[in-house]
Amino acid sequence: MLGGAHHDAVERTFRTVAPLSGGPQAHVIGRTETLGLLDATMVNCQASAAHAFDDTHLATVIHPAGPIAGPLLAEAERTATTGAEFLTALAIGIEIACRAASMLMTPPAEPELGWYMTGIACPIGAAAAIAHLRGLSEDHTVMALGLAATESAGFRQTHGSMCTSLVPAQAARAGYLAALLAEQGVTAKEETLEGARGFADSFAAKAHLPHATDGLGERWEMQANMAKPYPCGIVIHPALDGCLEITRQPGFNAAKITRVSLSVDPLCLYLCDRPTPPDSQLAQVSLQHWVAATLVRGAAGIAEGNEAAVADPDIQAVRGRIEAKPDEKVGRASAIVRVEQSDGASFEHHVDHGIGSLERPMSPAQLDAKFMAQALMALPEADATAVLQRCKDMPQLKNAADVAKVMMG
Repeated sequence: MLGGAHHDAVERTFRTVAPLSGGPQAHVIGRTETLGLLDATMVNCQASAAHAFDDTHLATVIHPAGPIAGPLLAEAERTATTGAEFLTALAIGIEIACRAASMLMTPPAEPELGWYMTGIACPIGAAAAIAHLRGLSEDHTVMALGLAATESAGFRQTHGSMCTSLVPAQAARAGYLAALLAEQGVTAKEETLEGARGFADSFAAKAHLPHATDGLGERWEMQANMAKPYPCGIVIHPALDGCLEITRQPGFNAAKITRVSLSVDPLCLYLCDRPTPPDSQLAQVSLQHWVAATLVRGAAGIAEGNEAAVADPDIQAVRGRIEAKPDEKVGRASAIVRVEQSDGASFEHHVDHGIGSLERPMSPAQLDAKFMAQALMALPEADATAVLQRCKDMPQLKNAADVAKVMMG
């Protein structure tokens, strides 16, 4: 949220909702302004997704933390909430969102890959989180989940536009509003999720309903939700690990690259086969851009995905020398990268499990470094350090809203 607070897409959304907002009810992270609860939820969540740097549940390619944390941060400013209560609600929301996505996406379910799963499942998770935090009854919570499911929306055709971050933002707002509506007695149907022509029936070719409840309370699907090391589509990440490793090899020279060959999971090309992205929004989901930028610059950070990087002639030249092939034998967290140079040198690296995967999660030190790099885009270093510590202290905080209040840009 801090890193994306002043992203162009977020600025435009903020300017749209600010004159229409319902008063100063909740802080906008990384800014000095406040907005109404629902509008702050939407802007803050959009900021969390603006650089495609948000968390990912790889099995379903859902990004749940922002859409769940967004409404909870706003609600914590409305209702006295301890840090422990906040974290419990956050865990519930992320778990429910991941399970809702799993019953649509995880085998033996037969998915419809065109749906943008964050927009489909996260309204339900956000509603569950707010329902818990506000102490809704079982009946009202069921209604909240049903109301949220009716607001599910988003398809992947919009990826590479500002909708990439706006869809999660709308999911966060929809889930929050659904819980508040249910609290006032607005109804849905009890079978909205599992009934014929309902949520599961509509959003998957064949859903697998047991994924929603199997091991609930004993097995945590959210433990498969990982932090991203790179600000781009998650399916690109293993290739970037391989590229970075190659740039460290003696004799590597990006200026001499004549050919780059990639073997990747088929889903990577389904989602991110964009050889010539015209702008930074499409570059977020371009395998070719990120591979080229990483090889040319030896880095894969926010600067490698901005407009200047997209227009960089050296990066563009390497993009044109990339051949990417789908390989069913290459796992979703894996890739094979081969680089050939004009001087005859060649390099190859196999990535079995990319950084940020279940097998190689980011370390606490890497997470702190990622946080600080993002926070420094909106805050002075002393303030950013204080915010990091406040977040780590969340389990002991008497007032969870204190976290939002110290993240004012």
